[in-house]
Amino acid sequence: MPSTAEELHKDKKLTVEEYFALEEELNQKFEYVNGEIFDMTGGSINHSLISSSAVASLIFSLKDKPCIVLNSDAKLYIDHVDSYFYPDAMVVCDENNISDKYVQNPEIIIEVLSPSTEGYDHGKKFAFYRLIKTLKTYIMLHQDKPLAEVYQRNPDNSWLLKEYSGLEQVITIDDKVQLAMADLYRQVNLDSH
Repeated sequence: MPSTAEELHKDKKLTVEEYFALEEELNQKFEYVNGEIFDMTGGSINHSLISSSAVASLIFSLKDKPCIVLNSDAKLYIDHVDSYFYPDAMVVCDENNISDKYVQNPEIIIEVLSPSTEGYDHGKKFAFYRLIKTLKTYIMLHQDKPLAEVYQRNPDNSWLLKEYSGLEQVITIDDKVQLAMADLYRQVNLDSH
C-alpha cells in the first residue's frame, strides 16, 4: 500500500489546482514538475543550520537594497516548465514577482546539497533554474564540508562556475552581496561525516 502522496499519484499527472489542493489537504510541501509531484523530505540538522545561515547572511547583505530574501517555505514558480520548487533560499528584487501563493523570477537561488538530492540539484533542477531570465546566481552549498559551488550568469547567457572551499573564503556575488563561508557554516558539525 502506498504510503506517500508521491506514491499515490505516481501514475497520474496532477493539474496545478490538484497540486495546490493536495499540499493544503496534507499540510505538506511537494515540488511539482510538469504534473508530477515529489516529496520534500526533512533535512539534516546541518542542512537546516546552513540554509538558516544563508537566509540570515543574505538579509544582512541586502539590507540597503530593495529585495526580499525568502526561505524554503516560499514556493518558486517557473512558468517555462509549469513547475514549482522550494529552494532553500532565494532573493527576489521586484515586488511584481510576489503573490500570495508563490514567487517568480528570483535573482539568487541557494540550495543546500543533500546526498539524496545532490545529483538532481546539479542536473535537472539547475537546468530548470537556468530558464529563469532574471536568475544571476545559483549557489550550491555542501553540508558535509565548507564548499560552495557558485554559478554566475554571464552577459552572453553562459554560466561561470567558481568554487569556494574553506571557512576563510568569502563568496562575492556583486559589490553589495558577500557571504562569508564562516558565517554560512557557523555551528555546523563538519566532523559528523
